[in-house]
Amino acid sequence: MKQTGQSNKIVWPKVRLECVTSKVGSGATPRGGDAAYQKSGIPLVRSMNVHFNGFRPHGLAFIDETQAAELDNVIVQANDVFINITGASIGRVTLAPPQMAGARVNQHVCIIRTTDILDPRFLAYFLVSAEQQALIQGNQTGGTRQALTKGQLLDWKCPLPARREQRRIIELLERADALRRQRADGDALASRILPALFQKFFGNLSHNTKNWHCDLLGSVIADTRNGLYKHADFYGRGTQVLKMFNILAGRLNLERVDQVEVTADEFASYRLEPGDILINRVNTPELVGKCAVIQRELGDAVFESKNIRVRLNTALAHPEYVAHFLNTSFGHATLCQGVKHAIGMATINNSDLRNCRLPLPPIELQTEWARHVAGMRKTATQAEASAKTLEKLFQVLLHRAFTGELTARWREAHMKELLVEMEQQAKALGLSTKVAHV
Repeated sequence: MKQTGQSNKIVWPKVRLECVTSKVGSGATPRGGDAAYQKSGIPLVRSMNVHFNGFRPHGLAFIDETQAAELDNVIVQANDVFINITGASIGRVTLAPPQMAGARVNQHVCIIRTTDILDPRFLAYFLVSAEQQALIQGNQTGGTRQALTKGQLLDWKCPLPARREQRRIIELLERADALRRQRADGDALASRILPALFQKFFGNLSHNTKNWHCDLLGSVIADTRNGLYKHADFYGRGTQVLKMFNILAGRLNLERVDQVEVTADEFASYRLEPGDILINRVNTPELVGKCAVIQRELGDAVFESKNIRVRLNTALAHPEYVAHFLNTSFGHATLCQGVKHAIGMATINNSDLRNCRLPLPPIELQTEWARHVAGMRKTATQAEASAKTLEKLFQVLLHRAFTGELTARWREAHMKELLVEMEQQAKALGLSTKVAHV
């Protein structure tokens, strides 16, 4: 073991994930798509279940034993690292909770199973860090489709401190992460208020318990338009352009908004105005059809080709009511009845949209509902600002953790044991046994 200098800085080796994992792989969607899912059975983990602040069981799909047997190469174990490898949620990472042991994953989620030498919690936090997320966003393949390949993940380099130091880093990060999770739990509770209020206003729309008049969505649409396609050379300057990842269920995500150069005629044709509903028309089966209402705060913007702009006859229907209906599980299922599937992706068109059946309460009641939405949106904006502050602080902590700063003093106090352990790790991996101590 070679040592140089007298400070407390151990240089952690960086190893390819292939060297410290026993499993890296993704699954598939059963033949038949959404229609093949069961009401109960073996869970199938999808991208919508994988979030930075933990695993979300909401929307979990189920498959039967025969379908699961075809995915036996991706049987989940507790504490597997889940990472989304395609679509707008690419790079989202979380750990598999114990109750997901025995589940399967579809083609949009990859399992990373570490060997004993690398703690999966350490790897998950590492992949969450801003530096690694930036690399993920910059290492996609598939043209305009966002994707990470198995080969890229196997080649991904991860720092490898001694297992004891990994545990110390995890302990410190988990303390700070608890605050983020508490914030997320509070936001999750708040997010349930609007759906409950919607049902109070309009009843159970899946059974139309208040006997509202129903009609085709096309009867209240004034105009629809598919989005703008521009070559990549036109991006990076000009007007804001909303893409598929900017649409969340019920709201816009404006943390990243790209720009595109457009002509005056293109801007006039594809401009987004307050009250427009922007609907995602191409995505994974569970995400296609998500929509949000354009707010005045957005400013000048156009929209890309994977989205549809809908303008309503506001004398008949309010955008906030229609958008919320389409984002409910019943509304989404109604909209997606005619969805087209191809290679794991789903598409809806203007005909699907116009043929969607819609309960139509009185416009006065819809407008009252919209006023409540506006008030809730202000509260949500304040909560988001608080969450962003916590996230920035946590990212600073992650940076310190994976540069070695966070545990520098602790490392100095345990230097002898750590050097021995790192030498043992190096031998186990077939690396040089000379551990740098600079």
